[in-house]
Amino acid sequence: MDFTWSTPLRRNGQTILPLIPNEIYLAIFECMAPTDQPLREQDVGTFSALALVCRFFCSVALPRVFERITFSGDTNGNRTQASRKTKWARQIVANTEPAKSVALYVKECTFECWDPNKEEKWLLFPFATLYCQAMACMSNIRKVVFSTSFVKKDHWEALAELKQLDVLEFCFCSFIEDPSDKELTVRTVVLFGTRGSTTTFTLRPIATTSMRLLNADDVEAVLKVVAFRQLAIDNLILNQRIFDMEPLLDVFRHLPGLQSVAFELTRRAAASPLIGKLSLKKLFTRLHSFTIKGMNFIVPRHDVEMLVSALCDGPGTLPSLEELNIYFITAGEWTTTLDIISDRLNGTIIPAFPNVRCINANTGFIRLEEGNWKVHYSNRG
Repeated sequence: MDFTWSTPLRRNGQTILPLIPNEIYLAIFECMAPTDQPLREQDVGTFSALALVCRFFCSVALPRVFERITFSGDTNGNRTQASRKTKWARQIVANTEPAKSVALYVKECTFECWDPNKEEKWLLFPFATLYCQAMACMSNIRKVVFSTSFVKKDHWEALAELKQLDVLEFCFCSFIEDPSDKELTVRTVVLFGTRGSTTTFTLRPIATTSMRLLNADDVEAVLKVVAFRQLAIDNLILNQRIFDMEPLLDVFRHLPGLQSVAFELTRRAAASPLIGKLSLKKLFTRLHSFTIKGMNFIVPRHDVEMLVSALCDGPGTLPSLEELNIYFITAGEWTTTLDIISDRLNGTIIPAFPNVRCINANTGFIRLEEGNWKVHYSNRG
């Protein structure tokens, strides 16, 4: 690997010591704080001090210090630290060096504890606006997280300026203003805690044509996103247990091009007649992996048999499907779910999904091995 920086000189008083290759320094820094992990609080001070040693150390340490930044709205937090960040944000907005250059080191930005339920939250608005303006100048940001925060138009406008933004997460947020019409470039969106939002829920900017993965805990929120426009989402993860099949089926109808989907049913949904509409061949065109769960209750054998039949229902085949995961606790023996799948393998499943290679259940899996299907039961304990 080539380095543009010369090797730092070493002295002991007036005595010049042998040089240490830059690769050795890099290995030491990696041992101190691995680059694939965020800097710990105690390491921030250490790397800040290292940045003052020489230009080479600065080129390594300073990007680590500013790689991940957090703008907190906690009025009871560290006021000295908050004051420093406010000053830094103002310098960025004013295009002042070195703040302007340091802002380019930021890869991940978090807004946390901007409590949307506080009556005095309007007092925080000017600071939120300032931090949004500063974030818009951090052009190398790839991930933005909002945690327990209000989200204003200023936030949406700043996000639209981040052309390298890849991941956007909202956790227990309140969307208090309508966003602009600017489209985001984000590919991965996470939406948690949206059901508790007491304000107008506006998700139009999230419905971006570049989005490929959506992870949410509210199927109604997902339906709002996918109903805005034709989206090319590849992967959908629903962490909410589904009570009503109809909204879920509506989501699937909007996303026929899904490649991977995972969700969990409640007892009520598992017994719903609408399970009969969960035909993978009718709903999807290029699905690779399908995961359905119902692990916190016992499902009658008849319902599991109906589910397997529904998944395989319809004319033709779905050649894109390679992995099928059915995690249910079925009434009867502990191996019943896997036994049902095994019994229907050649007569029902393979004709519908000729390229499936593995079928997982809660008690084991069935896998195609050297041209033959083999059943593997997990240890009961």
